[in-house]
Amino acid sequence: MEKSGNHHATESSESHLHKSDDHDHKQHSDDSEQNLHSSTPESKSESSSELSLLQVMEAVDGFIESLSSEKDDDQVQEIPPAVEPFPETVDSLVSKMESSGLGRDETEDSAFIDAVNRISKSVMRLRELKLDSTPVSSWLNRASSVQHHAVSLLDEEFRHLLDRCREEKKNRNNSDGNSSDHNHSSATESDRCVLPDNEEEEEERFPDFSPESISTLKKIAGAMIFAGYESECCMSYEMSRRHAFKEELSEVGFEGINVEDVQRIAWESLEGEIASWISIVRRCSTVLFPGEHSLCNTLFSDQDHAAIRKRLFTGLVSAVTIRFLDFSGAVVLTKRSSEKLFKFLDMYETLRDLIPAVEQTDSDLIQEIKLAQTRLGEAAVTIFGELEKSIKSDNGRTPVPSGAVHPLTRYTMNYLKYACEYKDTLDQVFQHYESNQTDSIHEPETKPKQQQREDDEEYKTSAFARQMIRVMELLDANLDIKSKLYRDLSLRYIFLMNNGRYILQKIKGSIEIRDLMGQSWTRKRSTELRQYHKSYQRETWGKVLQCMNQEGLQVNGKVSKPVLKERFKIFNALFDEIHKTQSTWIVSDEQMQSELRVSISALVIPAYRSFFGRYKQHLDSGKQTDKYVKYQPEDIESFIDDLFDGNHPTSLARKRN
Repeated sequence: MEKSGNHHATESSESHLHKSDDHDHKQHSDDSEQNLHSSTPESKSESSSELSLLQVMEAVDGFIESLSSEKDDDQVQEIPPAVEPFPETVDSLVSKMESSGLGRDETEDSAFIDAVNRISKSVMRLRELKLDSTPVSSWLNRASSVQHHAVSLLDEEFRHLLDRCREEKKNRNNSDGNSSDHNHSSATESDRCVLPDNEEEEEERFPDFSPESISTLKKIAGAMIFAGYESECCMSYEMSRRHAFKEELSEVGFEGINVEDVQRIAWESLEGEIASWISIVRRCSTVLFPGEHSLCNTLFSDQDHAAIRKRLFTGLVSAVTIRFLDFSGAVVLTKRSSEKLFKFLDMYETLRDLIPAVEQTDSDLIQEIKLAQTRLGEAAVTIFGELEKSIKSDNGRTPVPSGAVHPLTRYTMNYLKYACEYKDTLDQVFQHYESNQTDSIHEPETKPKQQQREDDEEYKTSAFARQMIRVMELLDANLDIKSKLYRDLSLRYIFLMNNGRYILQKIKGSIEIRDLMGQSWTRKRSTELRQYHKSYQRETWGKVLQCMNQEGLQVNGKVSKPVLKERFKIFNALFDEIHKTQSTWIVSDEQMQSELRVSISALVIPAYRSFFGRYKQHLDSGKQTDKYVKYQPEDIESFIDDLFDGNHPTSLARKRN
């Protein structure tokens, strides 16, 4: 492995590793070195060797301190005898660690890395001094060679530990998958009972590494960077974590998302791809990216490593995030249609939630995410505009049978109800879109109407509320045109009542729509419904009530039988026609149906009972009376209850019998 980077340690680097006083450093060295060979029985010669190592380490500390305070005119001409064997001592430790490996005994690891740090510091300081002494140069060459050998081992162990932890996780997952459902369920329940929520999240953020492994990896990274091998350390880290991240994403199906196929596949299939994309990006936002960020911050936690942390984390998440953005960019280019709105909004929200997870990266990546998010938002605005176009262009000339709720009304209100579940996002989207427009999104309005809107409470609420009001105005205008397709004026009002009631009930049934539209708009809608009701009564039952008017019934102070008979005859004909026709009409809302019947009964029955009671006696009894007096007062309410059922009525005569 070639050595790269700056090998000359700065005074701040030296003070960072050896800032503690001599007593604390000596105590740490004693503890580390006493345990370096404690795992096997020691002979007297080995004890002597260990003592020699401790003495050498102490001598090196003193030597480094003397180098740090050395003056230019007081050059070091030779290496102290106690320090002379230090390269060979470290080299023997390297050989020992090559056979045993790091990450198995934390104390041994610490002692070894301490020794490597000492030789690195010695090498860097001597190089800074540029001494001409042959003994010093010879020692420096030996120490440099040993340092290179030691750091090569650290690099190998660093990669091995990173990969080993990933393999162990994979094996655990395989083992869990092969265990019985009962055991798996029991373990899961046990975990849920024992661990608080925050501990469960922490475990998910750090699924790959044990605390012991983290500690060893952190020490290795610090030693390699201190020795001047930053680029090698970062390369090893990046390669391992990229591979680990690729495996994580493969497990959740990321490899299956093909950007090239987006333009070719049907929307139904693409919906599934989008759902997978959303799931994967959200997992990155909540688990994988925060986990990688925590790992990077932990392993490179030194305050001097901030640039390293940012570079490594940015490099890792950028590669993945750009692929996410490529997919969203391809989806945006697909043909726009109203049913795509909600998937586009899901993707918009997903990218919005991704930003906090990558805020520690460079600004370019965040800008790329925001740009992709903006494109999705603009597409959503365009798609919502398709709803307005569909309302305007729905100019069918065939009226809905029986005055029922028009399919356009159902589609529009259900669409708006679903859209309002995204009201905050849509408001954000429309605000952003409006702020980037120099002209109105829609056709220019007359100044008085525009001023009137701006004075409305609803107009001031939000950008999306204004869009909702516009859609409702378009729907009202379209329904008014469609109502004129009915030749029967009464049926026209039934149609307007049905559709108006459906709209009002949808608004009342959705807190989101109700909040957006405002109370004044809802009250206005209720007032319009009552007006339709009154117009229907006047148009349908006005002539019926006119038949029971007492004016014109008396001639020379007496009731005119011919006029009375004609009045009953006209009443019967009108009522028969209304019953026959309006029994086939539909009022789908049960409450409104009941309200209509009650109001008709309250209007017609008292008037008929009074007319019937006062004038029946003036008709001859027998067949002539039955001929003209077709209905008893109690029959009227029963026949009124037949109205608006949408059924073909039976003969009134048969019903009476």
